[in-house]
Parts: sequence; C-alpha cells; structure tokens
Amino acid sequence: MSKPLHIVMIHDRYQYVGGEDVSTDADVELLREYGHQVTLIEVHNDIIKAYSQFEKLKLFAQTAWNFQVYREMRSQFQKLQPDLVHVQNFFPLFSPSVHAAARSLNIPTVQHLHNFRLGCLNGYLLKDGKICEACVGRNPWRGVVYGCYRQSVIASIAVWAMVSVNRWRRTWTQDVNAFITPSHFAARKLIEMGIPRDRLYVKPYVINPPNNLHDAEHQDIVINSRHRDTVNFLFVGRLSPEKGVINLLKAWAELNRTDWQLNIVGEGDEKLTLQGFVKDFGLTNVQFFGYLPPSKIIEIMQTATAIVVPSQWYETFGRVVVESFACEKPVLASDLGALSELITPEHNGLLISSDRPSDSLSSAWAEKLYWCGTNLEALAILGKNASQTYQELYTRSTNYQQLMEIYASVL
Repeated sequence: MSKPLHIVMIHDRYQYVGGEDVSTDADVELLREYGHQVTLIEVHNDIIKAYSQFEKLKLFAQTAWNFQVYREMRSQFQKLQPDLVHVQNFFPLFSPSVHAAARSLNIPTVQHLHNFRLGCLNGYLLKDGKICEACVGRNPWRGVVYGCYRQSVIASIAVWAMVSVNRWRRTWTQDVNAFITPSHFAARKLIEMGIPRDRLYVKPYVINPPNNLHDAEHQDIVINSRHRDTVNFLFVGRLSPEKGVINLLKAWAELNRTDWQLNIVGEGDEKLTLQGFVKDFGLTNVQFFGYLPPSKIIEIMQTATAIVVPSQWYETFGRVVVESFACEKPVLASDLGALSELITPEHNGLLISSDRPSDSLSSAWAEKLYWCGTNLEALAILGKNASQTYQELYTRSTNYQQLMEIYASVL
C-alpha cells in the first residue's frame, strides 16, 4: 500500500476466549505495527448473561438483522471515514447489518470466516460428536429440527433465520467485497455453502514467534515439579465437545504412564465433565491450568514433549499447531479439516485417523502417545522440521503481505 490505511475492525467476543478472539487481536496488532490506523469496535457476549427475558427475545429477533446496530454503525462510519471495514465476527450482537451500513456509505467491507456458521447452525459441521454435512449446500432447516445450536430448537431458529434472511437478501454477494478464511480446506467447504469463489481468500492466522510475545500483567503459574524433567504432553484450546479432549483423556487412562504428564490449558463448558473424568479414573498426572495469556502458553509449550490436538470437528485452521511449530514442537493431531493441511505426517508431526469407533480411537491415540514418549530423538527431528515449516510459511511479514493483497483487491 502506498499510504497507511484506516481500518475499522469489528468483533463480537465469545464468553470463553478462543482462537477467533486471539486472531482478531493479532490482526489489529500486526496492522498497527506496519503503521496503519485501526479502530477496534467490539462487544462481548458476556453481556447477554445479564439480559432480561424480554431483551433475550429481542436479541432472538435481531440476530438476523439488527436495525439499531445498522444506524449506530452507519453513524460511526460517517464520523470515522475509514478506508475499509474488516468484520471478524458479527454473531450475535452486531448481525450482518454492519455490512449494509458500510455499503450505504460506499465503504468496502471484508468478512472473516473463522467457522462454518453461514451454512451450519452450530458452525462446526458436527452433530452428536460426529462430522455432519447434512446442511452443506442446502437450506439449514435440518439444524432447527436437530436443535444444533446450543441443543435448543428455539436458539437454532434464530441462527437459521440469520442464515436464511441474508441468503434471501443476498447480503454475501451485494454487501461484502471480500471474505477471508484461514485454510484451503475451509475455503472449499464455504464455497459449497454458497460463498462466492471469486471473493474468497485464504490467509492463515497471524502467529507470533516465541520471542515476540509479551503481556502487560504478570501471572505466575504453578507447574508440576515433574513437568520440565519428564515426558509431558500439552493441550491448548477451548474445553468443548468438538475439541475431543474426552477422547484424549480416555487414551491417557489407557496409556497408564504415571511417570508422564498431561497439561490442559483452556476454559469451556466441558471443563467440569473433564475434571470429573480425571478424578474418577485417578489420573493424578493430569493438570488443568484454565485460561493463560499467550506468553504463558508459550512458556509451557516450550517445555512440552509434543502438543496434542484431538479435535473431532473440521478445524478451519489450527492456530495451536502453528504456534507449536514456532516453538520447534511437533504436533500429534486428528486428521480432520485443516489439520491435515498443516501437518505433514512423519515430517513435522503425526496424524491419527478419526474415522473409527470411540474405543479404537482411544487406542490409536494411546499408541501414538506412547511412540512419542519413547522416541524422543526422532521427535526432536520432527520438531526441527516443524520450525522450518513455520519460517517458510507462517511468519508475520508473510502474513502481512497476504493481508495487504486482500485489502488491495477491495480498494
């Protein structure tokens, strides 16, 4: 770009910190680092907890199209006069009306697609713990019947209305100039869902090198004394069913290596269930850390033997995979979604076939965990290859160039 841009970044934060929130912050930081002005406009889903029943019903109706947000955003855009609007997440508090507000002022917009919400009500292409593509390429009314969003028919109707109304009014073809998704796998699925192929760009997430992370607040962490000296595996992510942590714990129980350590970083609705499993099976070598800031995650990651990603859904990217690569750590992961795109088996990590019964899946994970823990020299070679993968494909400068090319296409 010949001159610095003014970008308005819009994001609706989740109740539990996840990859989308981290990626939004990283994009903002990257753009400011290169001299661009970024105005971040965000809301937090936590406010919904304090809503009255009437306010929740009102939100139900506004998820598809929020006229109040349209007016407020249009007013803000008029005052700010940005070069473009980059929407990270509009669901549920902003709604797609933010795009129409920008278009009414001839301001181009970019929509980041971190999941499959525009064609799947729960956004994960997952039903009852298994991959589901019943709504891909179709109207997702089946998701209402199944109660796919939050296991609620009523809540699912709200999301179905959002998808259907905006397909009907052609929001994605009329109001959005470009879409960004983090992997070629996600792009293929989104095209099947109706996202215009000629406006869809692939840009991986910004992944900081280990020496480029810092936190304003100091947070001490207590690590099991065996952590640094013995074989230890690390999971980082949201503790929810699609992340497959329960299968990891079943494999860990089957492995039965009490001299090894499993560390789990993250928060989510499934945390109590997972902790209950650990207690019931007497897994004293499993430690839950809860939420940790990025620099603390990297600190633990750098001491890990390997990082594990047991996802049960089509990951659209897999931020933790590339963070692991940056730390010279190999990754043991499911062969689903973009994970197969990021990991080259036996080169920078290992992939486990997910197309098998639950018991067989646990055994397969236990077998690979055992191999990792008993072949440390071979694992170190995979780690060096992982670092090379990061340097070749995922540095900040490469990511910035990709983002500027996308912005140039809409300007």
